Amino acid sequence: MNEASFPLNRRDFLRLGATAAAGCALAPLWRPRLLWAGRDDTSRVVVVRDDSVLSGSAIDPAVTRIMVDAGLLVLTGAASVSDAWLALLPDLAPDAQVGLKINTINSLLSTHPEISLAVAGSLASATVGGETFPPNQIFIWDRWEWELLAAGYTINTSTAGVRCFGTDHEGIGYDDSHPLEVAGTTQLPSRAYGDHSDYLVNLCLLKNHVWAGATHALKNHYGTVDNPGALHGNYCDPAAPAVNAALIGAFGVRQRLCVCDAMFGIRYGGPMGAPQFLYRGLVLATDPVAFDVICRDILQENGCTTTYLAHHIETAAAAPYNLGICNPADIERVDVVNPSLGAGPGPEPAAPGGLVLGKNYPEPFNASTTIPVELDHPAQVTLDLYDALGRRVRELYRGGLSAGRHDFTWDGRAGGGREAGSGRYFARLTAAGQTHSRVMTLVR
Repeated sequence: MNEASFPLNRRDFLRLGATAAAGCALAPLWRPRLLWAGRDDTSRVVVVRDDSVLSGSAIDPAVTRIMVDAGLLVLTGAASVSDAWLALLPDLAPDAQVGLKINTINSLLSTHPEISLAVAGSLASATVGGETFPPNQIFIWDRWEWELLAAGYTINTSTAGVRCFGTDHEGIGYDDSHPLEVAGTTQLPSRAYGDHSDYLVNLCLLKNHVWAGATHALKNHYGTVDNPGALHGNYCDPAAPAVNAALIGAFGVRQRLCVCDAMFGIRYGGPMGAPQFLYRGLVLATDPVAFDVICRDILQENGCTTTYLAHHIETAAAAPYNLGICNPADIERVDVVNPSLGAGPGPEPAAPGGLVLGKNYPEPFNASTTIPVELDHPAQVTLDLYDALGRRVRELYRGGLSAGRHDFTWDGRAGGGREAGSGRYFARLTAAGQTHSRVMTLVR
């Protein structure tokens, strides 16, 4: 359930994969990498929740901004929010355009302006070329302007402030010079994506879907093409990964961050309808597949019964798409709780990002497994083991750790020395207001 992508390797941000442009099997979508003792890539997904972000149905913009910034720091391990953005958007220049692709198909639960503007404001605080990044180079977009207006957005095509417009805006439209072959259909991409998004932030919602099981980052790109209605067969599998792969093949890797507006959620009957539960959260990742895995888990944890239909996520991880990681053992989930409580007077959240729970090895294991932990600063930590039902099996460590790497060994025994049975277990590392989780598999 968790993923490790720290420290960042900037070469990975620039890797586009020549095979994708040639229409062959895609090279893995860009993502930060961490190699533990030469082992496979893993992905980090950050879940930020704050009890004070909602007052009834109203979203507090100040708390939302704290949540965005805290999530970026933990996701990237950067020392500042500005550095986090420069890691996510390498070679960002003042004249680059950054698109925020939102989701406004459901006027009762669209990507909230408070979330979009918090992301835009955070990006506009990044220092680029000695100046903060121009807000006018950021623009919020989706399919139709009437949907944007219904969701509470203001259309802005001026030279001041964050821009906002739909694909149907005069002079935008769909690009017939870049037809995309997607699951047996021909789709035209929005010029908002092709012409106006040198970099892209995918801003989706926490919703189930009656035809796809769940709809998050991968399926949000149905709003990037002109005929999404033709892509809903077979539970959107393989159309959802195919549209993402086609966009990469035509334009390179432009999407650099996924953010789920998880303030509210829909657990059944989606994607339309009113919100059905409160979550008070945001989810952030660079890997859209791992991101969708965790969003799907959150839906299931909140009573959604359609998540088993969302097998397009597993398809996205497999050849020929190779869009990211879906194996729970390779995903490091980091939960950050109430960052607004620790926010100091300065612009940076207090929660540090330099903490990693690495993938255990061997995995799966029989007799014992090693769990690596790395810190860039000394901290008080606890490392606990839980079973699949959420029951604590054993406390592996509690106390202070110095900066650097530390290896912990689990011998497959529960508290009292008895052997734990075969199955999935979770290593949970808690420190500095964060909880890092990772799946492990014991095979007897």
